[in-house]
Amino acid sequence: MDPNTAFMDAIVALNAGSSSVKFACFGADDLAPVLRGEVDGIGSRTRLKVDGAAGDLDPDANHETAIRHILETVVGPRVDRCLAVGHRIVHGGTRFTRPEIVDDAVLEEIEALSPLARSHQPHNAAGVRAAMTSWPDTPQVACFDTAFHATLPAERQVFAIPYSLADEGVRRYGFHGLSYEGVARALPDLIGAAAQGRVVVAHLGNGASLCGLVAGQSRWTSMGFTPLDGLVMGRRPGRLDPGVLVWLMREKGVDADALDALLNAQSGLLGLSGFSQDMRVLLESDDQRARFAVDVFVDRLVTEIGASAAAIGGCDALVFTGGIGENAAPIRERAVDLLSWLGFTMDSDANQQGAGIISAPSSKPIAIVRADEEATIAVATRDVVRS
Repeated sequence: MDPNTAFMDAIVALNAGSSSVKFACFGADDLAPVLRGEVDGIGSRTRLKVDGAAGDLDPDANHETAIRHILETVVGPRVDRCLAVGHRIVHGGTRFTRPEIVDDAVLEEIEALSPLARSHQPHNAAGVRAAMTSWPDTPQVACFDTAFHATLPAERQVFAIPYSLADEGVRRYGFHGLSYEGVARALPDLIGAAAQGRVVVAHLGNGASLCGLVAGQSRWTSMGFTPLDGLVMGRRPGRLDPGVLVWLMREKGVDADALDALLNAQSGLLGLSGFSQDMRVLLESDDQRARFAVDVFVDRLVTEIGASAAAIGGCDALVFTGGIGENAAPIRERAVDLLSWLGFTMDSDANQQGAGIISAPSSKPIAIVRADEEATIAVATRDVVRS
């Protein structure tokens, strides 16, 4: 887009991560993307990328100052009128099961959920506050990752611990909901009638999870009370015997802060390999521990896909999304090779090319859907503002 061109009636989507902020601007009428960018390296070398061009930002920038720069310096001069700003909020607790217009009371409730997603929720909330400061008259809409999983059956929302804890909010929420919502919206055009069947979606990235869809709704997911459960991730272990934590506390004297650091920053692919959480680096490495880390990742992925298929009564289609899911052809191929018992066979050439459909003609559909959480945020934000 020409940086000197302004456009009317825009929807802005903000997606604040632990060290980055993705943003996109969409035309309000047709939701066509007209501007995309990202600030990354927050906390170290902060860089701004807009439609392919990049440059450094203030090295002391935090999430709040970065978002104010995005709105006031990047987006503001190119927008005649912003109808609303939509925000990705990782955790909605039991209270938020649909997008909400944010006022001070809603924002306080969002901030109160920070202990359940310490790596993301504070940054999500900081982004909302920054936008409210920069554009105080523009509606702010919170779009919750957990909301998509509100359709989980009751027996899959609880843990087998005293039910009084469930009443206090200790239950399975699930995450990556905005990604799964976007996948569910895209699938009918990609795989036809199979989209209304039983579909397992693998969102694989630095954070990774699975979702079992039935008729486009979440019926099973691998993440739980926090984003720690399920698959092996970049720095998180995924499924873990809780007895390990009790042992660490009793035998090693590990306290809550050290456990938090172990589980959120020192485990997963990084912990297994000893040197990297980046799947690209691990796949290119000849290091034995790197290969082992990949082996563990694939084994857990296949095991959990099997669990998902069992939970939803079968699997009519398999979908990959997220940074690893979209770009790591060897991971897709290894996983599908181990899932032939479910009726899946890979078209190797299509897989190497990263095509939309990567299944062989005799196979059930296997698809790649590009993750676009910002577009999902924009759709929800427009719908909330219009209603």
